[in-house]
Amino acid sequence: MGRDTLLWVVFAILGVALLALLTNQDGMIAGLPEGQFAELAYLGTWGVVLGASLFLFSRVQLGAALKNAAIWAAIFLVVIGAYAFAPEFEAAKNRIMAVLVPGSLVSLNSGDGEAQYMAVRGSDGHFHLSGEIDGRSVSLMVDTGASVVAMDKPTAESLGIDTSRLSFSDYVMTANGMTRSAPVFLETVEVGDIVRHNVRAAVTEGEGFGTVLLGMSFLDTLTSYDFRGDRLVLTD
Repeated sequence: MGRDTLLWVVFAILGVALLALLTNQDGMIAGLPEGQFAELAYLGTWGVVLGASLFLFSRVQLGAALKNAAIWAAIFLVVIGAYAFAPEFEAAKNRIMAVLVPGSLVSLNSGDGEAQYMAVRGSDGHFHLSGEIDGRSVSLMVDTGASVVAMDKPTAESLGIDTSRLSFSDYVMTANGMTRSAPVFLETVEVGDIVRHNVRAAVTEGEGFGTVLLGMSFLDTLTSYDFRGDRLVLTD
């Protein structure tokens, strides 16, 4: 067995094992628990490497053999490290995406098993999120000063709300103060993977926001929402 052949054999073993581990959904691979399969792949790979190394040892100088062994060890450690730290790599990727893509709400790994999501403050000092209301895409701005999810009449009409049937007899508190409004209920409000049904909302009289204010009638349904500098973390 030549060195090039050994290289391809090891790559094949590691590739198949890593693919099986990363795509596994039920904890069983080839009839074995995931942990036992990983251990078997580990031992099998080293068995191939050591066996081939002994064969090649008689044909090459000691220095070259040690160099080859070090290369195989490094390759193996990189592959195992990629699998072992896959959740950390995923979290790092999500944090980068939150910074690079304004309005994105990315998933974080929570140590206590809760679902956490993060957004980054926009250049205007507000947190803008992309979401859906009743199946229609909208831009939302987080506003803890708004008692409910709020929007102006043009925005409501773009979401299919018939504002001609509304009675603007109530008042709603927003970050800009009190304004006349009409109460409505939204069938669904989706922000990332967070979905809420029958959310209290208000349509304000006249034109104003140009966006949907994500107020307390949505935020209060979360386990928590934390402002951490220029980061917003929502825990569902």
